[in-house]
Amino acid sequence: MKQINILGDIIQGEDYRWFDGEVTPQNILDALKEANGEPVEIFINSNGGSIAGGLAIANAIKSYPGEVVCNVIGVAASMASVIACAGARLAMGTGSFLMIHNPWARVSGEAEDLRKQADVLDAMRESIINFYRTKCSKNAEELRALMDESTWIAAESAADFGFAIETYAGEMHAAAALTRDAFDSAPEAAKALLDFRAQKPVSAQKPASDQSWEARFKGASKKINELQTAIAAKSEEMKNVQERLEATAKDLAEALANVNNLSAKLEESEKALQDATKDLATTRDNLKAAQDKANELEAARDMLTAGVLSPSAPMDWDAKIKAAKSAEEREAIRSEKRKALSK
Repeated sequence: MKQINILGDIIQGEDYRWFDGEVTPQNILDALKEANGEPVEIFINSNGGSIAGGLAIANAIKSYPGEVVCNVIGVAASMASVIACAGARLAMGTGSFLMIHNPWARVSGEAEDLRKQADVLDAMRESIINFYRTKCSKNAEELRALMDESTWIAAESAADFGFAIETYAGEMHAAAALTRDAFDSAPEAAKALLDFRAQKPVSAQKPASDQSWEARFKGASKKINELQTAIAAKSEEMKNVQERLEATAKDLAEALANVNNLSAKLEESEKALQDATKDLATTRDNLKAAQDKANELEAARDMLTAGVLSPSAPMDWDAKIKAAKSAEEREAIRSEKRKALSK
């Protein structure tokens, strides 16, 4: 007969694993596949866990083609109690317990989100009740009342609660998969199981869930410390990034100020260039006027030198103009004639 152990918390998948002893639906599916239709005996000592993971395991057991006996050897609480009821037969060891209660969840969001989550929890409760009713003679309403009270059911009184069980007479093993704080309302006998440290594992390889709760706590504390260290490192990294961003922003502000100063200086230079251009144009005009005057004087000098003009004789302007060699010279003589006649 194939033996399968569920001696730890039920989780949805490997991504949710904290401890080696935790059980996923894939673990059970793999074990059932290996059993290949042969009779299977499942040993349970678990405080439950993920609703989705527990329902997946329960349905896998329920659909297994061979016979499945679920032996509660310590505590089958919450979703573990659902799994215990999924087999063809349910056996409970002396001093063992079932614990049934309503599913619960953490949720955040708007009012509508909370209402939707409540509906989901109600639907999950009905699914769980359907599993209980395969091993319990109580009706759905009676089971709801027991779940509302978070009821602990000892093996010796299981029949009084309507659970059809067999007595498991094998050696009792309890793994510290539950913590004392998990269920404050548990009977003292159930709490005692939480402190019991198994001397012999059910399987050849000791599962991680056989560790004491102190070891599990230390393991969780170690993971928390590692996460805190990683968060602190990331915070320091973010602080350094923030400082670099602030320094870069300061450099950009200074560069922008320099660009603005350069732009202002460029505008001043452009205005100065425009003013210089105007001054240059004025100077060019003045130079042209001076050049024209110099040309007139030079033409007059040339005529005096050539004997065309006689200071003591009346000026024969027509003869002078006629004797000019170029149009420019003639124009210069006419200008001189106008000036002379205007005196």
